[in-house]
Amino acid sequence: MNLTVSSPINSEILPSNRTMLKQLSLLAGLMLVMSLFLHGPAHSADNIERAEAHVNGMIATVQARTENKELSKEQRVALFSEIITEYFDIDGIVRYTAGRYWRLATDEEREAYKGLFLTILTQSAAEQFSQLAKLDFTPTTSTARGDKLVLVGGIISDKTGSIPDAAVAWRVVTTDDNPAKIIDIEVENISMLKTQQDENTTIIRRNGGKFSALIKELEKRQQTLLDSASR
Repeated sequence: MNLTVSSPINSEILPSNRTMLKQLSLLAGLMLVMSLFLHGPAHSADNIERAEAHVNGMIATVQARTENKELSKEQRVALFSEIITEYFDIDGIVRYTAGRYWRLATDEEREAYKGLFLTILTQSAAEQFSQLAKLDFTPTTSTARGDKLVLVGGIISDKTGSIPDAAVAWRVVTTDDNPAKIIDIEVENISMLKTQQDENTTIIRRNGGKFSALIKELEKRQQTLLDSASR
């Protein structure tokens, strides 16, 4: 995998197609309420540097780990579970993708949704393992949005030329008291997190506002992934 990070590092590699980008973007929470107040340039520069370092760290991790072509399916799932947990705000993403129905869900339903969400995400990423080695990433620009959010941008391209280049922006939350975390991925200006929320909301509404309907749907998807992986 050639994920060359040139000049000011900006973003990271991930999905090789829109489906994968959606999965791993799910992957990760516009849910946080972002401050819209202007901030000083020094603070802004520091946040941008932290966000770029965070995304670059993920690039380096994925690059190093996907070079091992001998990993079993179980090891690949474990690998992406580790990466996603370390670099993404999973709790925030889970809350945001459930939309307003998160408040209506029971504690048991919330735990079930989070578990299924993370399992499907990691299994989907593991299924795309070999495709990651075909990706190149070219950084573009990073932009501070308020005093907590940074968009780290770049272009993802497929070395085989089978998939068109895609503009990607990683939304990274940087606060003084917590490590930087990715909360969303924009692909061609489309939020993967918001897309996932809309899909989940549609499922729940079609079933009378029952959060349990979303859990049942995810259980079906998980089984489909397991069946596919066993072939």
